[in-house]
Amino acid sequence: MRKTLSYDTTKKAEVIPISEDLKKIVAESKVKNGTLIAYSLHTTLGLMIQEAVEQYLCEDIIDQLTKIVDDDGEKYKHTCARHPSGTCKNDDVNGPSHIRQLLCNQNVLIDIKDGEMNLGRWQDVAILEFDGPRKERKILVKIVED
Repeated sequence: MRKTLSYDTTKKAEVIPISEDLKKIVAESKVKNGTLIAYSLHTTLGLMIQEAVEQYLCEDIIDQLTKIVDDDGEKYKHTCARHPSGTCKNDDVNGPSHIRQLLCNQNVLIDIKDGEMNLGRWQDVAILEFDGPRKERKILVKIVED
């Protein structure tokens, strides 16, 4: 089974829990035992397994990634105008967003056991937006039966 989830983000950087959406896909798949594979279809949108419903932890994660990767996009060589595709309408300076995404996961693998995601007590799945706000940020989800 394969499905695409879509999210509209509202901030430059934010964490959005998606576990409930993934649980619905697992239930819809009717797979009892298998693997859920989810990955971001964007180079400035990450995925994580963490305590994503804990607001202050999410803020700490964003704050620390901002400390690690300087927010001043002018310090980076990458700009949208330099992209080889030539499709940029605005010269977005989003080099920091790409680097931050590299420090996070692009994908997650989750065991499915007895028809449910096999996560720890405090674990949630979330997307990490680093270049928002954006419309229709897509996560591809695939479920493979054992």
